[in-house]
Amino acid sequence: MRSAASGLSRGAVCAVALMGWMYSLQTAAANEDAAHALAEKFSRAAEEGERAAEAKKAEARVKAEAEAKKRAEAAKRKAAEQRAADEAEMLRSAQEEAEARRREQLAREQQQRIEDERRAARAEAQRLAEEAQKQRAEMERQAEEQRRAEAARLTREVEEQRLAEEKRLADERRIAAEKAEAERKAEEARRVEARRRAEEARVAEERRKAEEARIAEVKRQAEEAEAKRKAEEARVAELKRQAEEAEAKRRAEEARLAEQQRMEEARLAQQRAALERQREEEARRIAERFRLAREARERSKETRNSLGGPMAEQALPSPFIDEPVTAPATYPQRVTVLVIMQPRRHGFAGKRLTANPVLCVGQSCYVSNGPTSPATIMRRAQALGPGNTLGRNAGVCRHQTTCVFRGITLPSPMTTMQPVDMGFLRHDRREVRTIEPDRSCDVSAGELSCSAPVVSTRYRAWIVPEAVADAAGARVLERALDDGLPAARSASYGGWDPSVHALPTR
Repeated sequence: MRSAASGLSRGAVCAVALMGWMYSLQTAAANEDAAHALAEKFSRAAEEGERAAEAKKAEARVKAEAEAKKRAEAAKRKAAEQRAADEAEMLRSAQEEAEARRREQLAREQQQRIEDERRAARAEAQRLAEEAQKQRAEMERQAEEQRRAEAARLTREVEEQRLAEEKRLADERRIAAEKAEAERKAEEARRVEARRRAEEARVAEERRKAEEARIAEVKRQAEEAEAKRKAEEARVAELKRQAEEAEAKRRAEEARLAEQQRMEEARLAQQRAALERQREEEARRIAERFRLAREARERSKETRNSLGGPMAEQALPSPFIDEPVTAPATYPQRVTVLVIMQPRRHGFAGKRLTANPVLCVGQSCYVSNGPTSPATIMRRAQALGPGNTLGRNAGVCRHQTTCVFRGITLPSPMTTMQPVDMGFLRHDRREVRTIEPDRSCDVSAGELSCSAPVVSTRYRAWIVPEAVADAAGARVLERALDDGLPAARSASYGGWDPSVHALPTR
């Protein structure tokens, strides 16, 4: 900048000098004073050029300093803005973290308050359910007493009305009989006279009609013979036509049935092949998934020799209904079912000879919880479906040939029962039987006896009323299963006779 200004001043001086020289050539005749004035003028012009150059240099320095100051201020302002932005970001992050902690604390407090309210609601619901159960039982008892009293009153009224009606009908029958007898005698006399007259007229009429009939009969027989001949010819022709039509229909039907059977066999073969492929694929997939877990569980599981635990019979509280020893013959009924199953081969290689009994009653199925607890009820499709098969299966009766099902509900007198042996790929559904509570079941001297067992080719069962099972206790129920549910004697540990066993026991 400074060199450019100095170059400009020197150029100006040269230009002025050149102009002066040219002027001096033209004004050679000028006097010496004019020359001095011109020299001073040139000197002043040079000084002014130097001053202008110095001013420009100073102005350039001022501009450069101002530009540097402006850049420094811009850098300082940018640094301040960046520092403010960083501080704002840090403040925002801290505020967000504090807000997140506050929300998490509020969520935990809200969840704890909800859990407390749920526990309180469950406790209140349990209390209300127990009170409702007590009130319902009391109302049912009062309603039953009122029903019985009303039934007795209605029975008395019906009996009184029946006796009065019988007496009234007897009087009416006696009066009607007397009147009818008098009318019968008068009518009999009239009929005798009428019969006599009618007989005389009939004899005469019959003689006339007999002759006419004989003539007509001869004519009719001739016409009938002709008609029979024509009818026989028509019948023979019709039978021949029908036989031909039947033969044609039979052949067409045989051809149609043969074609349908061929198509059906082809379709069934395709379905069987597809189902077999699906079944094998599903079996391989499930077997691979559950084999290790199942085998580990089976190796670690101890083989139990009896159902239930060793709890003392007299100390066992009854989880079932409180009713007299002999239940009334009303439905629904609650019973305990003791079952002995014929074993079959289980497992992937079919090496285990055992059973997994589940009891299906009507459209529901029961999974045993042992001789001290009510069995778990499920829908038939749920109990026999893959979820229960791969999960709970037969409950405490898994891998057992004997089982106790407590608290089974019989909705009607014609309720059906079907034990099912749960399998991994296929369930073995045993014979369906109609059952009812066995009223002959009794407990005497710590022994349970029932004289009407349900006997099938592949299982044996006792249908014990729930009150009798309550009175017997878990030990006696297990003892009956150990004795094989005999039909003619009570179940006890003594006097074992193998002939009473229709099926193998545990």
